[in-house]
Amino acid sequence: MQNDVSFDERGGRFRDMFVLAVLFFFLYLGLSFMRPLASPDEGRYSEIPREMVASGDWVTPRLNGMPYFYKPPMFYWMQATSIKAFGLNRLALRFPNSAMAVFGILATYLAARALYGRRAGIFSAAVLGTSVLYFALGEIVTLDMTVSVFISSALFSFIVALRRSGVWRAVLILSFFLFCGLAVMTKGLIGVLIPFAVVFLYACCIGIPSFFKKLKTSDYLWSLVGLAIFAAVSVPWHVLCAIDNPPFDTAAGLFSKSEEGQGFFWYYIIHEHILRYVDASTSMREQPWWFFLVFSFVGMIPWVVFFPRAMSSAFSGGWKRVSEKNPEFIFFAVWAVFVVLFFSASKSKLVPYIIPIYPALSVFFGAWIAKVWENPSKYSLMPEKWISVALGFAGCIAPIPIYFILDAKGKLWEPTYVAACCSMLAAFMLIGNFAVLRIALKGGNREFFAGFFIVVCGLLMFFNPFGRFLQRPSTDPLAEKILAERADGDAVIVAYTYSLFQDLPVHLEELVLHIGPPPEEQKFGFMREREKNAGRFFETSAELKNFLSKNSGGAFILMADKDFGRFNKEMGVPVRKIANNGILGLYKYEKDAR
Repeated sequence: MQNDVSFDERGGRFRDMFVLAVLFFFLYLGLSFMRPLASPDEGRYSEIPREMVASGDWVTPRLNGMPYFYKPPMFYWMQATSIKAFGLNRLALRFPNSAMAVFGILATYLAARALYGRRAGIFSAAVLGTSVLYFALGEIVTLDMTVSVFISSALFSFIVALRRSGVWRAVLILSFFLFCGLAVMTKGLIGVLIPFAVVFLYACCIGIPSFFKKLKTSDYLWSLVGLAIFAAVSVPWHVLCAIDNPPFDTAAGLFSKSEEGQGFFWYYIIHEHILRYVDASTSMREQPWWFFLVFSFVGMIPWVVFFPRAMSSAFSGGWKRVSEKNPEFIFFAVWAVFVVLFFSASKSKLVPYIIPIYPALSVFFGAWIAKVWENPSKYSLMPEKWISVALGFAGCIAPIPIYFILDAKGKLWEPTYVAACCSMLAAFMLIGNFAVLRIALKGGNREFFAGFFIVVCGLLMFFNPFGRFLQRPSTDPLAEKILAERADGDAVIVAYTYSLFQDLPVHLEELVLHIGPPPEEQKFGFMREREKNAGRFFETSAELKNFLSKNSGGAFILMADKDFGRFNKEMGVPVRKIANNGILGLYKYEKDAR
């Protein structure tokens, strides 16, 4: 224990944070330029802020020119600020998301260090930053990472505040409410519901009288200030949007499932927060009840191998002993369990929803690894070491079936590149696993964890070069073709499957037209501004031909290969194919075509 104290004294927080920030910024952003934007999510969450910057309207989010009230605008504001600062490119679009992931890693370090010491802080940060699901969501532009980090930061602020006094206690109480407000402004009411529910359930678990004994009179006063901060952060935009987008006279009523004529408040509260949670037909994302129970563990790869040891160590001595000696572990357990159960009860289930559990779980791992590091001879980890090595060697052959599966499905759009990537990944895994095996046989626990971490970081570096052929094909090369050959007056039209082309407006830096009705996610925005946008959607052959006859130039028409037969049958417009990228085709309609 004395060694640990001196270790803590030697290590400055800012120095640790600087090293962690540099390491994880390089890991998360270093190769992100290699992977095109992935549709639909990265295309959607890049296009909304692009339109914000282009229009100058930072109040009403828009997608394809129409109001988009699925979520509040905090993340869009961050993206739009990055675009203005660094331009419209992959690094700028991914920077806010990855920066939030690194911020979450640093917050985990600070909280674990404050509660359990410097080693626990460093190891907790290392585990979180290299857990596969957290890392993946730190690479992919969505709202989930940002809201997760804000929620986690709020909960960390609360539990650490109970250990502090004076000005730091006040700052942490205020930061709890600030982060709740920022979370609400990122993804809605879960930003406040989850933190407050976790605090309430924690109080119930340790006993309400015991909980209130931890509070001071000043805490209530600072909480009132915190509530004012929360309101100042989260209320104004909601009020402005509700005023700017009231219901029409044709609205069926607040508790109707019909969106026709409804305003912002109905869509944002009733549709997005209530119906999406309780109604499978609204969410269209229903999964089995055990969905998140499985992915909770999958998301902790590769550290999941050590999960039983870490949990048994955390709760050794039973619940009562832990509640008396280490109540923070109960807080983290309540945090993780509540998030999983809350989203398991929902009719809308997507894997990224459970990202908020990983900062809490990482503290369990970090505190346990710190114990092992301090007393390596006390812990025999041979079962976990052998399982890790065995799984690693099994993973060495994974690139081979991946290659042939993609080939069988006709998805090898860049066969030479894919073969090179698979070969390099397999070779790295083989060499890395032999190194870890040698350490497991001849080295101690410290050497094993150090080698394990280094190999995992190396594997994660393959995410972007490997991921570019596992995601849907990008429209980037097709957009380059359009920009190179486009003449004045030429229109750009997407046929049918808009979700495959979500990134196209980002690359073109303009809105596109569409064959078919508005996509499902744009129907509410279209309803709100039907007259303004009706001319941008062609649902019949007559509408399309009428537009093409009046348009001064030709048209570039993009569609999935599977939709070409449908296009010929329904639209009857002569086109020729001029480019393709995987399953995406680019066609040209010439004004004088016969």
